[in-house]
Amino acid sequence: MANVELTVCRLCARSRPDIWQTLARLRAAHPGELQIVELDCMAACDDVPAIMIDYDYYPRITPQQLIQLIESRLKAAQAL
Repeated sequence: MANVELTVCRLCARSRPDIWQTLARLRAAHPGELQIVELDCMAACDDVPAIMIDYDYYPRITPQQLIQLIESRLKAAQAL
């Protein structure tokens, strides 16, 4: 079971190649630890790209912020 769940809007993420590539790198770097859920719509069009990590919402995220947030969450989950 994954330690961290990352939810993204499929259409919004694919419209941003930098985010889509970051998602692919994170998926490859953290198999079994990170579950990426792709929704058809998150109703967050004004905040693209928006994500949710577990139940926390992050609007207008950059690839660097995404990496930092995921790595921080994974470290916290491993410490439990």
